[in-house]
Amino acid sequence: MRIVIAPNAFKECLSAPDVAEAIAQGVKCACTEAEIIKVPLADGGDGTAEALVAARGGRMVEMTASDPLMRPVDVQYGLFDDGKAAVIEMAIASGLWRLNEDEKNPLKTTTSGTGEMIRDALERGVRTMVVGIGGSATTDAGIGMANALGYKFLDANGNTLPPTGESMNAVTHIDSSNVHPAVSEATFLVASDVTNPLLGVEGAASVYGPQKGATPDMVETLEQGLSNIEKRWYEDMGVRIGDMPGGGAAGGLGAGLAAFCGAEIRSGFDLVADYAKLDEALDGASLVITGEGKIDASTQFGKVPAGVVKRAKMKCVPVIGLAGAVSSSSASLESQGMMAVFSIVPGPIDLQEAMNRAEEFLQQTTKQVINIWRYKA
Repeated sequence: MRIVIAPNAFKECLSAPDVAEAIAQGVKCACTEAEIIKVPLADGGDGTAEALVAARGGRMVEMTASDPLMRPVDVQYGLFDDGKAAVIEMAIASGLWRLNEDEKNPLKTTTSGTGEMIRDALERGVRTMVVGIGGSATTDAGIGMANALGYKFLDANGNTLPPTGESMNAVTHIDSSNVHPAVSEATFLVASDVTNPLLGVEGAASVYGPQKGATPDMVETLEQGLSNIEKRWYEDMGVRIGDMPGGGAAGGLGAGLAAFCGAEIRSGFDLVADYAKLDEALDGASLVITGEGKIDASTQFGKVPAGVVKRAKMKCVPVIGLAGAVSSSSASLESQGMMAVFSIVPGPIDLQEAMNRAEEFLQQTTKQVINIWRYKA
């Protein structure tokens, strides 16, 4: 009997590997003879590095990089496949969580720290780069990231501009003459859970700018700047972005990675699931247990439980979902093929206590679920 455990992280509570281990302990309590395969997953946002490192037997490395306002901060990223590949979460350096409320202003922020992490990995010999791009504080089309890799952004007088959101509209030329040579040698894969284009009413500035502190006037300024950078990509670099799905992710970093690094943008879940060899784990499985912190209407749109259901359904493997909170709209997942969804919280309880006891609750609920499933089987 093979049981595959393939959860996302429980946000701000447990990492995906920790969730998988807690569920595994619950399975062992109920079914000692079960073959357990843990496949911690992510969708390109928080926890992507930890999930891939766990799945591939890699390690985390530490360095100092710039935060969105160019202040030095301690960061980590993952190395795997014998150090030939790296996984970087842009939010670790360039995320909104790095800023206080009064510091949120996408005209002033930059993805430089993300570029510094990429550069560090390239200089370690990494030639396959996975970049998760959720949770950004920036709307700079990736010019901060590119600046850290050697690109320069010049104004009409030939002066070098600071690589922030407000500089985008002043760029009249992109100088590619001193780009780090390893950029052209590496393969870049972008893990994203959104498909917004760079520009327009569904684009980076209009949809996500206000979440990062942009006023309506700022949104208009950022939109003009993004449009100017897109023009510069074409005229200075021969790169046409157009309406590339995912180009607007992370304030245009998706498009920026495609333009500056030749990156391919992929579904975050699919990219991580492929690296974690989820499909191989599902072969011959009797049951899959997945989950995330909250399962609701948004879960069906590119989130881990929905992706697990889709892949398991193709192999006729039943799926059970576990979550800290479950909304009535989770029925949409059941209609797509999930057997059942359970909240792990045993009753009315303070949120902080629920988070503190999440491992305990996961083990208890899993044990109960497996007992019922075995009886039914």
